[in-house]
Amino acid sequence: MDNMDGSYTYPDHPTDGDRRGVLRNKFALTRHSQLRAVEYRHTEQRIAELNAGQGPKGNLDAAHLKAIHGHIFQDVYQWAGHTRAETPMVDGMRVDPVGHFSKGGSAFLHGSKIDLGLHEALRPLAGNDALRNLTPDQFAEKAGKVLGELNYVHPFREGNGRTQEAFIKEVGRQAGYEVDMSAITKERMIAASIAHSRDPDSRAMVDLVKDSIDPARRAALQDANRAISGVGKDPHDYDAKTAQPGQTTDGRIFYATADAVTVSDGKSLIVHDRTDFPADLPKNGEAVQVQSRGELGHQREPERQPELRQVEAERREQPATEHTRIKDSDDYER
Repeated sequence: MDNMDGSYTYPDHPTDGDRRGVLRNKFALTRHSQLRAVEYRHTEQRIAELNAGQGPKGNLDAAHLKAIHGHIFQDVYQWAGHTRAETPMVDGMRVDPVGHFSKGGSAFLHGSKIDLGLHEALRPLAGNDALRNLTPDQFAEKAGKVLGELNYVHPFREGNGRTQEAFIKEVGRQAGYEVDMSAITKERMIAASIAHSRDPDSRAMVDLVKDSIDPARRAALQDANRAISGVGKDPHDYDAKTAQPGQTTDGRIFYATADAVTVSDGKSLIVHDRTDFPADLPKNGEAVQVQSRGELGHQREPERQPELRQVEAERREQPATEHTRIKDSDDYER
């Protein structure tokens, strides 16, 4: 049997942060800055193949998840498709399993329990009827729970976020839903992942999936992201989400269009339907308390459209307000 004295990473350079903890790769690149650019170029191409239906097929089980990881990272890492519970060959030597694993203060499932963790995380998808005739809310409930549990298991040494997203997209395809996370920011994924790891009954990941399968909610979030960019900030630094029916938000107006109004509560940006507000909408920066009365974008009042379009035209001249960034962020590979 091969000795398990290999390593996932190259030897550290103590005085150069760009050369510490760099994963061994097929290009022998020993700097994070070099590897990051090459990795994303190759993985983006492989993810595009998955989106085009050219990736591995499977039964939405652990083997399928590993095959997706293997497809995405096949050009970059020798251990692509292997969980951190396994002992793949890296640069001619076997590596030890990775047991304790954490990022940014959040601990993931111990490596010795990954097989069991994946079995439990994917249990809702087992069976021929698991995804049949699901309503949007039922699909979001199931997919959100699976996504949250997969993130907690964190089965791979690297690339969990991209693999999970590709996997949930495939879950959506098999259930008849398009899962599009292009409007989901990195900060929101971080916040939802932390919320689920602290409380498995948290609705954060379920609501994230709802926003990913609803075109009207995606469009509203994309508007909010553009508004953030408009004040010179990176949207991925903000936790932006849509208001769920019955949700009350206390905060300040951040940005408004004819269809939606974004409110900052100091922690998150909450996008409400424009019809949740009176016709005389407060200006950007003004304090509001608002309750969501229905599904965003689905209960438009046609007779009010000319009035609302005029409001939008006038408000384009008002800058969006600054928003407080969520603290304690970490790279969850969004």
